[in-house]
Amino acid sequence: MSPVLVGEASVWRRAGWRASDGSVFDTGLGLALPRLGRPSAAGGRLSAQSLEAAVRLIARGRAHGLVTAPISKGSWALAGYPWRDHTERLDAVDPARGAEMILGVPGRALWCVIATRHVPLKDVARALTPRGVASCALALDAALRRLRARAPRLALCALNPHAGEGGLMGVEETRVLKPALARLRRQGLRLDGPLPADSAWRLHARGVYDGLVCLYHDQALIPLKVLGNLSGVNWTVGIPFIRTSPAHGTAYDAALSGRIDPAATIEAARLAARLI
Repeated sequence: MSPVLVGEASVWRRAGWRASDGSVFDTGLGLALPRLGRPSAAGGRLSAQSLEAAVRLIARGRAHGLVTAPISKGSWALAGYPWRDHTERLDAVDPARGAEMILGVPGRALWCVIATRHVPLKDVARALTPRGVASCALALDAALRRLRARAPRLALCALNPHAGEGGLMGVEETRVLKPALARLRRQGLRLDGPLPADSAWRLHARGVYDGLVCLYHDQALIPLKVLGNLSGVNWTVGIPFIRTSPAHGTAYDAALSGRIDPAATIEAARLAARLI
């Protein structure tokens, strides 16, 4: 299994690429190198075209999986790229399947899925549906089975503090989450909840649960990054090929300083190779 680096060759050279690091598939855009340390239209175009080139390589059978780098959504927008994030773009490869974003720290057996992704917090409650929650739970169950966890035990995180406290602090647990939970249990999933998210993460870290169904971005990412530091990965399921990524962002300040921690990228590559 040999890696192929996809993107503008000049970018790879600036990053310190050597021939012994593997071959480069050059996008050949001929653009000037974007300035380090900040979003830009040029950086967004280079990033987007690198992703498109990699997807074409996979479609032609010249690669079996994809490990993506973090993206700047602002740069993609400045470049006029129509997709908000990797998952949204990759879902368009085969929309009938439905892409879901699994997040984890493989070395610590921490895994979760997010029912809403890059949505403003004020819109999360409105975006939640029983169907969407069920789709996420089924995707996480299948992903963990693929990692050889037999009959994974999962927990569904509540949206509101104290799981809504019987409706005193919110009604989403009763109106959205419990109907989804009942349907999934009838399908045979071992799924508890809705549990207060703080309790669910404590139990997951102790090994009581194999994975968590989280409802919004920070409900998943804050505890995952606290527990796993910079070794978290993103695994897109529901697409016709393997795709993983580090679970952190672009970190422009770190890129500018040169103080880079590659742990998450290494873990993402290892997971991709394992799955392939």
